[in-house]
Order: sequence, then structure tokens, then C-alpha cells
Amino acid sequence: MDKVSPLNPSTSFDGLDPASEIPFIPMVAVAEETGQIDTSARRRVQDVAKGYVRFMEGDVIFAKITPCMENGKVAPVVGLPNRYAAGSTEFHVFRPVAVDQRYLWYWLVDRGFRGRAKRNMSGSAGQLRVPADWLREAKFPLAPLAEQRRIVARVDELFAEIAEGEAALAAARKDLDTFRRALLKAAVTGELTRDWRAANPTSETGRDVLADIKKEGANSASVSGRTRRALVKEQLDTSALHEIPNGWAWSTLGEIGEIVGGITVDKKRKPVDPVIVPYLRVANVQRGHVDLSEVKSIVVERASAEKLRLVAGDLLLNEGGDRDKIGRGWVWDGTIPNMIHQNHVFRVRLHSKAFDPFFISHYANEMGRSFFIEKGKQTTNLASISLTKVSMLPVPVPPSAEAVEIIRRVADALTWWEEAIALLDAEAADVARLKQSILKAAFQGRLVPQDKADEPATTLLAGNGSNFARTKRSRARKLAS
Repeated sequence: MDKVSPLNPSTSFDGLDPASEIPFIPMVAVAEETGQIDTSARRRVQDVAKGYVRFMEGDVIFAKITPCMENGKVAPVVGLPNRYAAGSTEFHVFRPVAVDQRYLWYWLVDRGFRGRAKRNMSGSAGQLRVPADWLREAKFPLAPLAEQRRIVARVDELFAEIAEGEAALAAARKDLDTFRRALLKAAVTGELTRDWRAANPTSETGRDVLADIKKEGANSASVSGRTRRALVKEQLDTSALHEIPNGWAWSTLGEIGEIVGGITVDKKRKPVDPVIVPYLRVANVQRGHVDLSEVKSIVVERASAEKLRLVAGDLLLNEGGDRDKIGRGWVWDGTIPNMIHQNHVFRVRLHSKAFDPFFISHYANEMGRSFFIEKGKQTTNLASISLTKVSMLPVPVPPSAEAVEIIRRVADALTWWEEAIALLDAEAADVARLKQSILKAAFQGRLVPQDKADEPATTLLAGNGSNFARTKRSRARKLAS
């Protein structure tokens, strides 16, 4: 590949005013698979002349580190105000000299090529990178220049048509997200069961349910003295809370359940009585489900593993992460035995089995978002919230029969929602396969007609007989000077 597009060529900023500003491209500025680059960030030339990757108009940047490379952070560099930019050192830079820029980009962003690049990565876990030498030696299907441009035009045309379908899928997904949020809001505010209450009057109230919960909690040995002290430390102010139906009551999470933090990952400390157990991290605890696609294990004291072992019905809430992750949670179903949780995930074990943890989880994931943002502590990159503040999360308590009906209706609606999401996922996968089929046909010479009058690709490599090659070399010398 190095013959058609040298890798990581030298780019001089000597002709630029050191005090002037040029675009700065961090990894986050490159979109996945679309080739779009956010060039709005600016830095002074003198601040990026060293220690960063330098590139210019006409180049193609390629993320070399995992998982950015696998996710398709590859983009043609176009539209730079002063033709120059600097960016993350985790980019490789291609400078086309015998190939059309977009033709090269389509080859690099193709999932087949990225799959081969992934298999050839080197480095330590979490820091794997695509070696420059592998890229230089990688084979490249060089077509005649005229055919390259026909291919690019046809792929652009087909992808533009596909983009309309992708936009429709994105709109449908957004509508489904809106539906889900509206459903959960209606559930925890009583709107979802307004008709049910009218048809099923009951003498039991939320206060009765709360009294039973408190009674069971007081008799439970699992509630520590620290938790009891926290419960009486602060009274719940309901004046600013949303209205709840007659017969419901307000409580706090700390009043209806035991809240504990998890294990701290400390590789330096050696357990006296070690045991290896799986544990849940912030990444595992999602909003509305627990993601078990990657579960890590940890060596801990046997006593700690016993104390933190999760049981089916435990409510999980994230203690830390970014603003969207804090307070995110779901209910553990006991899928994996002996599972514990790390310190950034709170476990809430309800004092009474009569109160459904799914109801609380729905409330925390929807109406509780503003609480976690307001009460959480925000640092530069992370947000966190203390156990004491989590214990004051307001929780509406409906009569037990209505709570059962709420969960039934939500479960039915979410089953439909999950089926709709699965259908969108399947269609999105079909779209991705279609795009890859188009690229495969393009680079196998089957997408556009070939023309015997086209100047052979060998002349591009030879560097003669091609205005394109001469123009590229001339432009590169001019810009580098």
C-alpha cells in the first residue's frame, strides 16, 4: 500500500505563522464509518508543532488503536481552512500519490480490511495498535484512475440512497426511545393505571405498604446500624416532587432497602483466604438491562465474596461514570452464580418482597435521572454520588395490587418495544451487509464497467503517463515546502 499512498509522511508547519490557529482533531472528532470529521476545535501552530500527528488536505487519517480502528474511525481529510491540521497521535496518516483519496478511504473503512488489520494488531491488552509496517506491506487493489473515479461516484450514489434508509431507521429508533421514556414516566406517576384504579378501588394505601416495609426492615438483621442512622439523618422534602395519585405515598430508597457499595479492585492487596468470583462493573449495568457480554473475575477474600454476593431481585445502580451512567441500573436475575459487584455499583436489597424492585428501577431510570445529576458530584471526566445521597432518592409507593398491575403493563409494553428494537437492529445489520457487499463488488471490479481506453494502473505506480500522479507529487512538494 505504501507505493500508492505513503504512510505517515513528514508534514512541515514551517510556512505557517506559529501564533496562527489550525484545526486540531482528537479521536472523538472522527465519526465511525461515515468519514465525517469535526474540525471546529482550534490550536495554535506553535502548540501542536511537536508531540502530535500532523496532516493536510487530501490525506486520509486512520485510527490505529483498539477499539477505535475496529469501530471505523477512518476519514478523508477535506475542507481544512488552511490546508493543515494536527491531531491525536493514535492516527496513522495516508498521503495518496497514485490513488484517488475517496477510493483509498473506501478501501480502508471497509470492514473486511479492518478485520484483517485487527488480526494483525500488536501490543498489550487494551493498547493494541495496527503496526505501520503491516499497513505499508498490505495489498491494495489499484484500478486505473478513471475507473477509480467511476467506482467512487457509483459508491457515493448507492450509499446516498442507503443513507435515506438509515435516517428512517434512526428516526424510528428515536421514536421508540421516546415511547419507552413516556411509558416509564406514566408507570411511576400513576398515569398508566388511571383506568385500573377507577375500576379496582382498594382500601390499602401506599402508606400501608410503607408501614409493612418498615416493619420488615426493622426486624431484618441485614440492616446495619450505619444504614439506620442514615435513615433518620435527613427527612424527605416532597414539596418539589411531582404529583402522585391519591392512595400513593412518598418514601426514600434508604427507607425501603439496604444499600451497600461493592468491592474495590486492588491488585496490590493479597487476600488471606482468596477466592475467584465474577463481578459486575459500571459497563455491565445498563439502563433497563444487565450486559453480560463481558464479565470479568476478581480475587477477593472469601468473607467479602459472601457478604457481597448478589441474589435474584437485587437492584443495581451505578455510583460512578459519566453523567449518563450515574444512577443507571436494573435488577439482577441471578443468571451467574456467586456474582458480586464492584465499588462503583450500589446494591439495593429491599426489606420486603412485597415491593417490586423493577418498579424502583423504572423510576430511577426515568424520573430519577434529574436527582442523580443534581445530587451527584461532577469532576472533569467522571460523575459520582455517595451512598448517603442515594439513600435519599425519592420513591413513590403505590398500593401493592396496583404495583403488580403496573409491572404487568410495563412488561407487556416493553416486550413489544424489545421486538421492535430487534427488528430495527436486524434491518440495520442488513444495511451494513449491503454496504459491505457494494464495497466488495467495487474492489473486485464488478461494480462499474471497465474501459480498455483507461490508462493502466501500472502507469500510476511507474509515476509516468499520468497527470494525476504528477499533479499529486507537485502538490505534495508545494505544500511541504
